[in-house]
Amino acid sequence: MAKWLIVSDVVELLHVPEATIYRWIRQGDIPCVVRRGKYYFNQSTLITWAESKHIHIEKHSLRESKIKQKASTVQSPLIEAFENGNVFHAVPSDSLETLFSEIPACMNLPGHIKDTLAEQLMQREILSPTGIGNGIAVPHPKKPLGQQLKKSMIGTFFLEKPLDFKAPDGLPVFVVFVLLSADSFHHLHLLSQLARLLNNTDINDFLKNSPSLEILVEKFQKNLAKTA
Repeated sequence: MAKWLIVSDVVELLHVPEATIYRWIRQGDIPCVVRRGKYYFNQSTLITWAESKHIHIEKHSLRESKIKQKASTVQSPLIEAFENGNVFHAVPSDSLETLFSEIPACMNLPGHIKDTLAEQLMQREILSPTGIGNGIAVPHPKKPLGQQLKKSMIGTFFLEKPLDFKAPDGLPVFVVFVLLSADSFHHLHLLSQLARLLNNTDINDFLKNSPSLEILVEKFQKNLAKTA
C-alpha cells in the first residue's frame, strides 16, 4: 500500500522550511497530488525525487518512527478500531437523517447492523446529542451491538457540509467518529481514549485537513505514544 505524507511530514523528512515546500509546489518542482485543496506526497516517489536532487533524507529517523508506530499499533485497540472503521470524505450531510443513512451504507458491516444502524444512531442523538465541541461529534448506538459485531470499529466521516449536533460550544460539526463496539467494557474504554485524544488543539487542526486513513492513523499513533 502506498504511504502518503502531508506537508509537515515532508518538512521533517527533508529538513527544509515549510515555506520552501510550498514554493516547490507552486513551481511544480516537487511531486504531489491535491485532494480537496490539500497536498499529499507519495513517500517512495518523494524519496526518489529527493535523491535525484541530492537532498538529504532522514531515513534512519523515519525507519525508527515506523518501527515504533508499528509496535504501538499492535497494542492499541483504539488504532485497530480506526483501521476497522475506515475514513470517508465529503459525506452528504444536509441533515442528521441524511448523514445517519449514509453511515451504514459506507461502513463494512453485517447486513442486520446495516439495516438498523441509522435508526439506532438517531435514537441515541434524540436521547442526548453527541457533539463534544470543536466541530467534532461521536455518534454511537444507545447500547453495544453485542455478538452482532465481531470487532469494535470507529468510522471517521468528514462531512460535506458542517452540521448542527447541539455541541456544548455551539460550533457546527465537520467530522464525526462513529463508535461501534461489542460490549460496554470496550465501548467505555474506546470512548475514554478517543475523548482524551480529541481534546488536543493540534489534533483538531490536523483533522481540518481531512486526512486519509493512513495519515490519520499515523498521526493518532504518534499522539498516543507521547501520552503513553
